Amino acid sequence: MNDTVPVRLLQGDVVRLLLGVLVAAAGMAACLLWLLRSKRRELALFYFGIASVMYGIRLIVNSNTIAYLAPDHTLLWQRINWIITSLIVFPFILFFVETVAPQWRAAARWIVGLGGVVQALVLAGHWFNVNPSLADQLNSTVVLVLMPLLLFMLFVPPRKADRQLWIVRTGAVVFALFALYTNAVDLRLIRGNANIEYIGFVFFLCCLGYVAASQMFRNEERLVSINKELEIARRIQSGLLPEGDVRVPGLEIAAKYVPASSVAGDFYDFLICDGRGLGALVADVSGHGVPAALSASMVKIAIRSQTDRAESPAEVLSGLNSALFGNMQGQFVTAGYLFLNAANRELTYAGAGHPPLLVWRAQERRVETIEENGLFLGTFPECQYANIKTGFGPGDRCLMYTDGVLEAPNQAEEEFGMDRLRIFLAENFNLPAGHFCEALSKRIETWCNRGEKEAHDDLTIVTIDYKT
Repeated sequence: MNDTVPVRLLQGDVVRLLLGVLVAAAGMAACLLWLLRSKRRELALFYFGIASVMYGIRLIVNSNTIAYLAPDHTLLWQRINWIITSLIVFPFILFFVETVAPQWRAAARWIVGLGGVVQALVLAGHWFNVNPSLADQLNSTVVLVLMPLLLFMLFVPPRKADRQLWIVRTGAVVFALFALYTNAVDLRLIRGNANIEYIGFVFFLCCLGYVAASQMFRNEERLVSINKELEIARRIQSGLLPEGDVRVPGLEIAAKYVPASSVAGDFYDFLICDGRGLGALVADVSGHGVPAALSASMVKIAIRSQTDRAESPAEVLSGLNSALFGNMQGQFVTAGYLFLNAANRELTYAGAGHPPLLVWRAQERRVETIEENGLFLGTFPECQYANIKTGFGPGDRCLMYTDGVLEAPNQAEEEFGMDRLRIFLAENFNLPAGHFCEALSKRIETWCNRGEKEAHDDLTIVTIDYKT
């Protein structure tokens, strides 16, 4: 006969135990998801998770099966139940305010504060066995007062509700009605079954789950659409870069372009002057992503209008600044422009707030730094820039780049820096231009050791060798 007692208890508690486990698991999953989110200031998920965990545990510890399996811990189960019953209303209030009643955020603090004082008295009455029946009545009274107040907060002030809000409101109303009913039964205001409140909570949980799932699917659709648009933007931006090999007699030219995201603010281009020389531009738009990429496309258009003055870097930068000024929407551009005349073995350079040009001098076996900078492009009207001229002989190499190279951080947040770049150039001068660009890109990647993480910044490398 005794063997049938656990079976009967389990049969009577199977729904309660199963729902308790599922609700607690859903709450823990919500808390874990909140911890993994980058925006932890959005506390709705956390409040919901805490409330769900507490409610699920209360369903479990209130079951007859738990009392039968651990009779020596009856007082422990009772105290857990008292604590949860006294506190569970507060994460529910905070969840309501964070999701569907943010206009009541200030009032919610007072409600939680006053309710906390009352519930502390309720808990003390149970804990020290001071008139526990009165404490139960006081707790039920608090619920009977708070539930209509929450429903009032849910619908007032009136506002236009979409389908999702109506579903949440419906679930909340059903749960509130079940809570009011069971607490009214506890106070003996009406007759009935005081153990059916969990039905309303599970219904409310299903409503929230439906809304969350709908929102997730809608976000997935938006994400797919955004990714398609970004892919189109990436292809368009890739089309703005020079296509194929750029050939100028006596020069070997190579470039490496690594955007930090789908689209980037770095840009490079070449201007060829009747086969006599090569103009090379490397530019970096402030910021990242789509805004920077749109501004980079403006640089592409602007540089093509500077073909007639390609042999004078200062005039090219001045023309770019005039074209970009007033059209940058708060952004700016750093740029370096180099013109190489292979026949005359002459190098002319000018910069606009850009990292310096590095030149490997083959005969002297040293790295030379060439820096001639004016103001950023697109910020001030009528900026003046100056040319710096020097020789460029056989075996020499020019290295142009963006600050994504110098500022690349390692795990200790130490930047790659100019010294390491100069050393790398000196140690790898014998690599062909294309191989050098690839090797430097891999060196930066190894230095950052970012794995699957997004790059710190866009990275552009342009290498030009004198091969005659």
